[in-house]
Amino acid sequence: MTKPSATLKVPSWVKRLGQLPEQITQEALAESRDYLRDAARHNATKGGARGLRVRSGRLLRSIRTYLKAKPNGGELSLGMVFYGWVHDTGMTIRGKNGGYLRFRTPDGSWHQVRQVVLPERRWARDALDDTRKQFPRYLHRALERATRPG
Repeated sequence: MTKPSATLKVPSWVKRLGQLPEQITQEALAESRDYLRDAARHNATKGGARGLRVRSGRLLRSIRTYLKAKPNGGELSLGMVFYGWVHDTGMTIRGKNGGYLRFRTPDGSWHQVRQVVLPERRWARDALDDTRKQFPRYLHRALERATRPG
């Protein structure tokens, strides 16, 4: 399931350089894609108040990055299992047809509630925001590599 995305735009001064910007943009987008994947995995495993408490590893294995190149930059998307977005945005889970949710507690007894509130734990959107901030740096490095003599 793919949800949020980061639109990365190439500055106008880079476009004026001619044919070179397309190659530079692709290199910078590829680096940004790797950064997004690594940042999302790091944020998912960091624990604490801002991270998730990963138990099975299914969420980490499901994290995927998608790159859609566009003439003026590109769009990076982050995909994962559904409950990854639930943790990222927060959600209230209610029983079907106005009923109760039943679950077993750690001591073995059963507990009944009308709803369970999962708090927002921004980890995927934080990774997308960080990637948006890092893109100009990757673009500058790709431009330096392309214009380096030799």
